[in-house]
Amino acid sequence: MTKEFKKYNKVVQEKKAKIKELSTYLENGLYTFDEDLRTVFNTAKTSHPMINNLKNTKKEDQLSLEIEDTRQKYFNGSILWFCINGDIRIFSDDEILVICTDKESYQRKIANYTYFSSFFRIPALISQDAKHNMLTEAFIHFEDKTDNDEAFILKTIYDDYRSYFSYLTLHTKIDYQTLNSLLDRSSNVIHIHQFEKIIEKVAPELFSLNLPFINLHGDLWSDNILLNDEAGERTLWYIDWETAGKYVFFYDFFKFIWNELDVHHNYFYYKRYIAGEFDEGLTSLFAIFHLKFQPEFRQSYFCLFFLNFILNDTDNIAFEYKHEEIINFERKVFTLMS
Repeated sequence: MTKEFKKYNKVVQEKKAKIKELSTYLENGLYTFDEDLRTVFNTAKTSHPMINNLKNTKKEDQLSLEIEDTRQKYFNGSILWFCINGDIRIFSDDEILVICTDKESYQRKIANYTYFSSFFRIPALISQDAKHNMLTEAFIHFEDKTDNDEAFILKTIYDDYRSYFSYLTLHTKIDYQTLNSLLDRSSNVIHIHQFEKIIEKVAPELFSLNLPFINLHGDLWSDNILLNDEAGERTLWYIDWETAGKYVFFYDFFKFIWNELDVHHNYFYYKRYIAGEFDEGLTSLFAIFHLKFQPEFRQSYFCLFFLNFILNDTDNIAFEYKHEEIINFERKVFTLMS
């Protein structure tokens, strides 16, 4: 038995134990894991949009859940998803039960929903259980995206953020920061040698430029966007606000481009950005904050976004997680810059 197999088997057994512990929230039936061991689903629910594109693991990793007295079932879920932050999401046909890892996660979800739902389409928060750190959200019956949806997605995101930015400038006090101040305050400057190549790619003029830092999604990309039809009208929904916080105002747009490039290996959006296809929209968004978008700094803006991403976390554990992403950024983006 190899070391890798032992590690894999240990993870499977630990997750099986957790699933059995939560069996009162899941329908009876035979469950199987996806190949990444992040999702487990009832094999009878193959038409659910959450599992359309998932691949099953081997049969020996399946488990059967059977509770004779179904009155003990508190939620009729058929899919369980292990979130990276430790939370657990259980999906039924119409709702999502969110079991938060701690009180902080629970309160953060409520705060994010309360704030951002005024500006973006977020699945409704149906119920709250502070005693058990649990929430129930509406499930959006989404459809798979196609290339034909791209123009609609980009326009909707642009319109939503333009409206949001305009509201902030009229009704709130905006926090302005420079890249220099961000570097000075971050404890991650002790690791600066690991990302100084990225710093070198930023135009010197931008280090002292005051830029608005505002509340943003923090992890915008195609996987955190859902599309569905409501009364014949195409609708876009924003999900997974776990990393919401204060970022430089253009952060979400570049995080979208970076996630597509890094995770989906889709260079299309980055190449379009560097080619100037998004200049007009960015010029308009910059102008909302009385700033001038300068096309000659396209690469600098992208690197500045990434530095904000690196410097956002303040603990060494979080930085270690980002070290690999720094390497990926330099390998993938710098190649395109040259």
